[in-house]
Amino acid sequence: MITKTNLTLEVLKNLWTELFLNKTDKVSDISDNSVLNATAFATGKVAQKAIKDIAIVETQLFPETAQGVYLDRAANLFGVPSRRGAIGSSTWVKVIADEGTKYTSGVHEFVNTNGIIFELVEDVEVGVNGYDYASVRSVGAGEKTNVEANSIINVAPVPGGHIAVTNEYYATGGIDEETDEVFRLRIKNNLNIFSIGTVEYFTQLLQQIDDRVLKVVNLGIDELGKRNLSILTQNGADLLPSELEELLDNTKQYFPITDISRFGETIGIEYVNAKWYYVGGNDGVDFRVQVRDNYNPDTVRKNIQIAMTKYLDFRFWKSGDKIEWDDLLQIVKETDGVRYVPDAYFKPSIDEIVPINMFPRIKDFVMRDVEGNVIFDNEGNLSPIFYPNK
Repeated sequence: MITKTNLTLEVLKNLWTELFLNKTDKVSDISDNSVLNATAFATGKVAQKAIKDIAIVETQLFPETAQGVYLDRAANLFGVPSRRGAIGSSTWVKVIADEGTKYTSGVHEFVNTNGIIFELVEDVEVGVNGYDYASVRSVGAGEKTNVEANSIINVAPVPGGHIAVTNEYYATGGIDEETDEVFRLRIKNNLNIFSIGTVEYFTQLLQQIDDRVLKVVNLGIDELGKRNLSILTQNGADLLPSELEELLDNTKQYFPITDISRFGETIGIEYVNAKWYYVGGNDGVDFRVQVRDNYNPDTVRKNIQIAMTKYLDFRFWKSGDKIEWDDLLQIVKETDGVRYVPDAYFKPSIDEIVPINMFPRIKDFVMRDVEGNVIFDNEGNLSPIFYPNK
C-alpha cells in the first residue's frame, strides 16, 4: 500500500502547525485551547478520514493488500468472477479386507462418526497384502467436512470380505467459501486468460468452467503422443473420469486448431488428475512420542496433522522444493502436549525432493508411544490391525 495509514492525529496537527507558521509572521506560537489549536485539530481529523478513504480505494487497485469485502470489490474492478462458495474435503482411507475385495466408485460410500459421507474417486481392489488405500472426497461441502483422523470407520453397503476402514490422516480442503489468499492469487493471475496456449491460460479457462480448479500443470507428452495437463483442485480431491471428460468437452472449442480434428474431437490434449508425492513413501509419517499426562492424545494428533498440512500446503507449493525431515520432526516437537520425541524412530528420516510438477501429501500417518505401540483414540475405535508392529 502506498498511502501511510499510521499517521497519528498529533503528527498531522504538527504538520499543519509547521505549514501555518512558515506562511505567516503574525503568529509566533499556538497554545493549547486556542482557536488555532482547534483548527489544527479539526484539520488533522479531516486528514485522517481522507487518508482512510484513499487507503480503501487503494485496496481495490492493489489486491495484495485487500481483504474481505474490499478484495471482492477489487475482483469486480478487474473483471474476475466473484468469490467461490463452499467446497468439500478430501483424504485417503485405509481399507482392510480379504484379498480380492472390491470397493466400487458410485456404489460404496464411507461415513465418519458424525455422519459426513465420502465417495470413492476410483475403484479399489484389495491385493495380497490385505489392505489398500483409497482416495475419497466428501459428498457435502464446507469446513464441517474436515473430519478428524480415525473417524471414517464405516462403509455402506458393506462389501463381502470387508474387515475395517479408517483414515489415518484428517480430511483437508473443506472451506465455507474461497479464502482471501486463494482469491487474491486468482485475481493476480486473471489476465493470463489472454496468454493463449500457455499453462496459465488453461488454468484461467478451466477455473471459469469449474470453480474447483486451482492450478493446471503441464506433464508433457505421454506414450500416445498427447499432451497431459494435470488438474489440481482447491481441496486436493481428484476429479472423476467423467468429470475430466466433461471438462475436455467444454473447453475444446478454445484449443488451437492443431489440437482439434476436422470432426471437432481433441487429438492433442488430455486432462488428468494432479500427481501426488506421498511423504515417506511406503512408510509414510511414522514416529514415537511421549504425550504429557494432562493432554488428550487425540487433540495432540490433530494439532500435529494440521501443522504438517500447513507446512506442505499444496496450494502454494513451488515445483522442485524439497521436504526437510527435520522440519517435520520440529513440528511434532513444538506441538502443545508433546513432552519428548525420539529422533531415531522418526520417519521419514531423510530429506525428500518432490519431483517437478508433483505435489506433496501425507497418506500414511502413525503416532506411537515411546515403546512403539500405536496410540489409540479415546473410544478405542482404532484396531491394531491397521498398524501391525514390524
